[in-house]
Amino acid sequence: MPVKVEKSEPLLITFRSHHNAYQEGSGAQIIRYPEVNTVWSKISQIVVGMVVIHYFLWFIPMFLSLYLLYSLGYPVVSFILLALYIPTYFNKDELKYGRPWEWIRQHSFWKYLQHYGQLEIVRECELDTDRKYIFGYHPHGILILSRISTYGGVFEKIFSGIEQRCLAATPMFLLPGSREICLWMGAVRADRSNAIRILQTDKLNLLLYPGGSDEIFLTDPSSTETTIIARKGFIRLALQQGVDLVPSFVFGEKHAYRKLDIPESIKSFFMKNLRTPLIIFWGRFFSWLPLSGKKIFLSVVHGKPIRVERMIPDPTDEEIDELYRQFYAEIRNLFNKYKGRYGYDENETLVIREAADKSSKGNVSNGVTNGHAKSLSKKAVLSSTSNGTNGVQNGFGH
Repeated sequence: MPVKVEKSEPLLITFRSHHNAYQEGSGAQIIRYPEVNTVWSKISQIVVGMVVIHYFLWFIPMFLSLYLLYSLGYPVVSFILLALYIPTYFNKDELKYGRPWEWIRQHSFWKYLQHYGQLEIVRECELDTDRKYIFGYHPHGILILSRISTYGGVFEKIFSGIEQRCLAATPMFLLPGSREICLWMGAVRADRSNAIRILQTDKLNLLLYPGGSDEIFLTDPSSTETTIIARKGFIRLALQQGVDLVPSFVFGEKHAYRKLDIPESIKSFFMKNLRTPLIIFWGRFFSWLPLSGKKIFLSVVHGKPIRVERMIPDPTDEEIDELYRQFYAEIRNLFNKYKGRYGYDENETLVIREAADKSSKGNVSNGVTNGHAKSLSKKAVLSSTSNGTNGVQNGFGH
């Protein structure tokens, strides 16, 4: 039986008129969403952005509403609402297939955020829907803004027929409000059994951020280095399940926020005494809303898939290392190929740090780790050279 070959024609979906990866006549298929510069549109983008980006705080108005109903003399209504909600909190949907709500996932209001972030998505080639895939995104960024590239029907335009779930860190499912938006958007908890369940389900594919929360603390808008964390857990998983890998790189996430330069002594105190990495950041209006401007825009590039020909239940270290090298060589290629097109300076370099061994054998996405300082090796084993060569030597409502 002949093997289907992915079409190599690039596809570009863009919400901006500048810094496009491809132009008309380049051979790429281009879908443009024209910029809307009316006052009402700009206000709508800010309002929608403010509400959605602060989903981690939705539990506050939820509890205040219950308290208000109770205080106004409607305790029965308050208790009924609470009784209806509690079973949904403990039903463990995050350990199954999520609770995707297609109406909200596909709703057009996501276009406000996509226009606000001046989003552009590139697909280097079409995927074979008869195969299964793990999409590995780097870098994570502070608030994983690249997730908006999968909402509002955009992912379905980019990868027609590819249904997916995204691995998200456990804390995202603990707070009311945050839990709901994550489940509605198709997220599940980041652990190995979940990932295997998704990949063994017909037609479901997996999205994950291998660098996980460690990459949050490496995000530095003032640096000419973009640093990511390389792990092998998802590489091992791809070999065991016989699924292809799609390298995906996110540009612009590091410029979305300002970050306070905290003295090392203070950061060490938090790590030593509270076991918590410390980061202080802010966006527009000193909120979590990303900064906006001609030089601040979000771009997501999906490279060509790396074929895994067969399932290997117990892959050797050599087999894991080989696929690992291929994946991160492609990540570097994407960075070097597109950085100039997306406004990065020529001297901008990619540094790939290898995670400690115990992280690579833990959670497949490694989105939750035991601490930033201990999860990284001390040297950048895959650091980029200044001329951009690819000499490789060796994760808003999730």
